[in-house]
Amino acid sequence: MATAITLGIFVLTLLLIFLRPKGLNEAWFTVAGGAAMLLLGLETPAQAWKMVLDGKEALLFLVGLLLLAELMQASGFFEWASIHAARAAKGNGKALFRNVFLLGAVVTALLSLDTTAVMLTPVVMAFVTRLKLNARPFLFACAFVANTGSLLLQVSNLTNLLLAGAFGWSFFEFTGRMIVPQLLVLAVNLLLFRWLFRSSLPDAFCADQLPKPRDVIPDARFFHASTLVFATVVVGYFVGAALRIPPYAFAIAGALILLVLGIRARWIRLGIVREISWSVFPFVIGLFLVIRAMENLGLTELVGRGFAEGGQSKLLTVLIGTFGAGLGSNAVNNIPMALLSISSLRHGDDLARYAALLGCNIGPNLTVAGSLATMLVISTARKRGEDVGAKDFFFVGLKVTPALLFVGSLGLLVTFGFIR
Repeated sequence: MATAITLGIFVLTLLLIFLRPKGLNEAWFTVAGGAAMLLLGLETPAQAWKMVLDGKEALLFLVGLLLLAELMQASGFFEWASIHAARAAKGNGKALFRNVFLLGAVVTALLSLDTTAVMLTPVVMAFVTRLKLNARPFLFACAFVANTGSLLLQVSNLTNLLLAGAFGWSFFEFTGRMIVPQLLVLAVNLLLFRWLFRSSLPDAFCADQLPKPRDVIPDARFFHASTLVFATVVVGYFVGAALRIPPYAFAIAGALILLVLGIRARWIRLGIVREISWSVFPFVIGLFLVIRAMENLGLTELVGRGFAEGGQSKLLTVLIGTFGAGLGSNAVNNIPMALLSISSLRHGDDLARYAALLGCNIGPNLTVAGSLATMLVISTARKRGEDVGAKDFFFVGLKVTPALLFVGSLGLLVTFGFIR
């Protein structure tokens, strides 16, 4: 009976996240699911509290990153960067698409995939509309690169932070393992998109219709302060890794410094804090509680056993992990899949763990419900009159995602130094 109830709550929670009845925020459903697991005795308060504590570094980093991204948005940074990327294309439509894709990759790597979804997407949609170009290829670029560009750093994706924290991966170790898969996946993604959208991409555009980069900056002093703080935070990630200082310390410190400077100089108002998507925190914490109850069933051990059986072949281990987690991410969303992977692979090896992470990050490009970032990109575009249905997204994802998972798997095998 306990197994049936736990599975029922788990499935119902995920279903409500996807359907969002009456437009309610996803956090309502994960919190309700977690509360139900506790109230019905399917997990203990001690287990729930430990699950939250295990993910505290990821949550703290998310606080700092969201605030920093919001402040940089207010400084005009994303619009400034987008205009520069567009002008650098010099009227070449294919080069414009490439530049937008690469800008998205950089923003995702340094400021996380959600920043690309929430901050960069509306800016890109705005200037594409202004240039009277077909927005569809650029929308897909933003949606896909938000996931495919999130492999390089621990700070690029919440899933990275969760697995790195659970398995004790250092900042440099993580980047060393992921740099080859990241470069391969981005290159193949861009090449496939250039081919898929070859008839939709413009041959040329009129760059003179774009404003000058300096014209989109509300306050030059705040802009310069923002870029300086941002650069310092990024350097801090690497310096802190050598000194064993967690990345959230730099993200929070940088955001608070910029916030205080902005308020004291009256560049911004304290109300900017309300613009942060605070609902992401109860959403994630609720998921923690739901997944912890699933762990109590022992079902995750079955998955771990499957990895162990595949471990006789390194290639098979990577392919099982990558494609399995990728498919799972589309079925249950990549954050729950990452948490399930952590539970399943506590006694596995790092090759299987990195493979699962690869699948959790790239796999969501198959469906619109695979990751929150994808859903945010699609919803942002819809507000601007550009609608991409689940069917259209699936068919594009079907042509691209398996190839990305495969080349990513090969890249991961290269970084581990063996293929057999």
